[in-house]
Amino acid sequence: MRIAATLVLTPSYTSVVAGATAINVAGGMSGFAAALAPDLALAGFEAQPDAIEESLGQLVGSGFKPEGLADDLGTRWEITRNYFRLYACCNPIHPALDALSEVLTKLKPKPADIERIDVATYRFASVMSDPNPPNYFGSKYSLPHAAAVMAVKGGAGFAMLDDAALVDPAIAALRHRVRVTEDPAMSAVAPRLRPARVTVTLKDGRKGSHEVTSHRGDFDEPFAESALREKFRELAGVALTSEGVARVEAAVDRCEGWTGAHELVDLLCRHGRPQAAAITIIASENIVYD
Repeated sequence: MRIAATLVLTPSYTSVVAGATAINVAGGMSGFAAALAPDLALAGFEAQPDAIEESLGQLVGSGFKPEGLADDLGTRWEITRNYFRLYACCNPIHPALDALSEVLTKLKPKPADIERIDVATYRFASVMSDPNPPNYFGSKYSLPHAAAVMAVKGGAGFAMLDDAALVDPAIAALRHRVRVTEDPAMSAVAPRLRPARVTVTLKDGRKGSHEVTSHRGDFDEPFAESALREKFRELAGVALTSEGVARVEAAVDRCEGWTGAHELVDLLCRHGRPQAAAITIIASENIVYD
């Protein structure tokens, strides 16, 4: 772990707000570093005793406390405490969208009826406040954009937060009427909780407000399985035929009985849409093999 800590990359999260896709490289490189660290340890490499404390407490964060780092090690698995997202944008934006959805359901306004949308949330989410995302990638990290899409299109799923949403004049106009601020009290309880409060003010003077303590989809407030399957079918349908979506879903349901990953790969290859298959071939031809 100490060796891996010395290999940690430090990209700023402001990169995503700027639409800088290079930040996606960090995840892959970090995974590579995690896989490389055990080999380096076996080869005799050593790290400084406080490598973890320095990396996590000074270089990529603050307030890191090593006490409790090994608590429940080997008995609690973080992969079981993951989350699913139904909104097609960055996770810290989700609590505000949950709150906004509740207000819109009550008020039922037309986009032109909205005077302003005020969002109070914790610090990490509050920096995602650019009303003019530079590109599709950046739009995934713009709370004003996601809120405007929800108000105009009725949701913020994959099919709604698309390229067309960036140039939609109704969305562009509304996202400039979204105000995002940090609430210090909310920041104080993050990341244990991820609160947000949304107030929608209409031009006729009516208001609606709703507050949430965290977003839905975490292990402690999971979505219904039917909602997750619906999202799978929507996304899988981009690359697979209708028959392929059904067959892959059924195969995953019985994955415990697979004899190997080829059972899934074979289905994906057999039922891919022609355009998706062409993209896969082009991508594979651009891979440099060592």
